Amino acid sequence: MIELFYILWNADPEIISGFPPRWYGLLFASGFIVGSSIMTRIYKLDGRNPDEVERLTIYMVIATILGARIGHCLFYDPIYYLSNPLKILYIWEGGLASHGAAIAIILGLIIYAKKVNESFFWVIDRVVIVVCLAGAFIRIGNFMNSEILGLPTESGNGVVFARNTNDILMYRFDGRVDEINFLKREGNKNENGIPITIRINYKDGLELDEDYENNYYKNDIKSFLIGYENIRNHIYQNPSEDLDYKIFKNGDNYYAEIYTVGIPRHPAQLYEAFYCMLLFIGLFSLWYFKRSFINNGFIFSIFMITLWSLRIVDELLKENQVDWEADIPLNMGQWLSIPMIMIGLVIFIKTFPKKTSK
Repeated sequence: MIELFYILWNADPEIISGFPPRWYGLLFASGFIVGSSIMTRIYKLDGRNPDEVERLTIYMVIATILGARIGHCLFYDPIYYLSNPLKILYIWEGGLASHGAAIAIILGLIIYAKKVNESFFWVIDRVVIVVCLAGAFIRIGNFMNSEILGLPTESGNGVVFARNTNDILMYRFDGRVDEINFLKREGNKNENGIPITIRINYKDGLELDEDYENNYYKNDIKSFLIGYENIRNHIYQNPSEDLDYKIFKNGDNYYAEIYTVGIPRHPAQLYEAFYCMLLFIGLFSLWYFKRSFINNGFIFSIFMITLWSLRIVDELLKENQVDWEADIPLNMGQWLSIPMIMIGLVIFIKTFPKKTSK
């Protein structure tokens, strides 16, 4: 039997369940806080006023949030948002685009550089170092939110994102259930996914009407597994087969198990977080050891070429964000990455260190 390496991911996006702070928000803010600390160190080593970093951080935060939100609205659903412009402000409904953030950051840094009378390319060479770090933090936040999903894997190794299934079933059991757990189950991967068990723990001491509950599983729960897209993307239930389940009684308490199939997906968010972290280390090392020998703009060019090239590859393993992307040769993220790479190549050629003649 081939050993499958997969993760059943059912993390709660909220740090403390029932309270507003979420992992995504914490990681998003941490990216800027840690990045600001690193920029302060960079400014000191480069003989600049470290107090300027506070102003720079404000520019970065505003540009990132506005650019990412407006970019998402215009790149992925312009007709809807131009018809409902107030919806652009509903950032809590989700929808941020890294390409929009990149464009806004560049524009924001042009304004910042003029305000402080500094070379734009000197500033952006250093900013992109911490942008990579912030990008890694944000993608980990996306993973905690079980969003920006990768495509199903062919091997069976990957991540089964179970949170949507958890939340829908908890709601549908209407207060009868304390918690739902997703467990690995022995068996080989088949064409639909890998065997898993969904364990449903009823509230302690609940008097269960077993006839009603059996009918609920056979009809309602099966229809939920089949009917909800947010479940179908992660759990496979054959419409022509009966739901495979059992209800158990342990003393005065009940629990049930559903024997089904999970769909493992590429953890595309973690792939991106990993290469963002590597790029951070590489660019920071380039600045630290070679800043006296390279031209302003060179680090920025490496960032643009490397990050957006990796993004094109990464998009091959992601689900499309909107349905119409399936009708074009490349998805929107890939198309938007191409001009970024071209800009990087032009700047690379212009800033590449020239050998001096002896």
